[in-house]
Amino acid sequence: MLKNITKKKSYNVLGVMSGTSMDGIDISIIKTNGTNYLRVINEKSYGYSLTLQNKIKKIIKNKQLNNNTLIKYYKQNEDLINKVYIFFIRKFLNEFKINKNKIDFISLSGQTVYHNPLKKITIQLGSGRVIANNFKIKTICDFRKNDIKYKGQGAPIGSYYHRFILNKFDNKSIIVNLGGIANFTAINKRIVISSDIGPANCLIDDLTNYFFNKKFDKNGILSSKGTINSKILNLFKNDIFFKQKFPKSLDRNYFDKYKKKLKNINKYDALCTATYMTLVGFQKFLKFYKFNFNNIILTGGGRKNTYLLNILKNNINKKITLIDNLKINGDLVEAQMFAYIGIRSIKKLTISGKNTTGAIKNISGGKIYFPN
Repeated sequence: MLKNITKKKSYNVLGVMSGTSMDGIDISIIKTNGTNYLRVINEKSYGYSLTLQNKIKKIIKNKQLNNNTLIKYYKQNEDLINKVYIFFIRKFLNEFKINKNKIDFISLSGQTVYHNPLKKITIQLGSGRVIANNFKIKTICDFRKNDIKYKGQGAPIGSYYHRFILNKFDNKSIIVNLGGIANFTAINKRIVISSDIGPANCLIDDLTNYFFNKKFDKNGILSSKGTINSKILNLFKNDIFFKQKFPKSLDRNYFDKYKKKLKNINKYDALCTATYMTLVGFQKFLKFYKFNFNNIILTGGGRKNTYLLNILKNNINKKITLIDNLKINGDLVEAQMFAYIGIRSIKKLTISGKNTTGAIKNISGGKIYFPN
């Protein structure tokens, strides 16, 4: 059955993404061959309510500490994520009047709830089997597990879609995704290089929720009212993560030890300091990598934070461009990404390797679920 599927020249694939910011779900339906062709058909972002966002965060907060029961605990709480995905996918299909019979695959990122590369554990909630059976559409997911199997970090996993964008527009640039965690992709001497580099929105969002009961700091207005707490920022600069070799990856809650300290100072200073932590990640990674590039292309929700953007522009001696200037919707890049790498996975093409996740060789990934 799969052999016949892979003979097609291109596929209509619906990519579904809920990132580490956990602020909503992005859906994009594209037509692609998984290599050098991609056309966006329809796409849209759907924001979560603060209540739903906090429910998901509560599942993570109440996790089991015992690794033996960790996966079981999360799987017992997967039903909420399944219902969220089903609700929004159905809403998307109805809104754009899409005939689901014309969709070849759903490609599902899954909601990352736990990521510990040192222990070789990465957990994404959202059942490919449940989604496939509900919509009667073949579904591919679990992209990170094969990478972990081959001693990779399991993240960042979308580097080969970033490569597609860079090759199309400017392979002398690098892409930096400002999601909950910041990561980058570059092409150096035709080799794809990527890694997580530090926090982006995770600390800012969590602190905004804690102090102001809001999902995020719009335009960084709240952060701009504060001043840097040098003691906490200097402690952050010396975190062991920044001493680890590239490529490397992060759980969104890795920096919670600083969030606890930030909660005990002035709320505006806390947000300001958290924003400068994103800059530190940038500076540390740019100091390490010496390859030449002309431009930083920013994607992800953090690119909308005007205060953060100005901090980056004033402290990084590189041109900074928003991905939207390339006529790509920066809110939906990752939904497109998972649709694209879904087809690469189906065709057994590379989605990760030594220079993107640290895997011992270039590998594909993903698991296909056929509807009953």
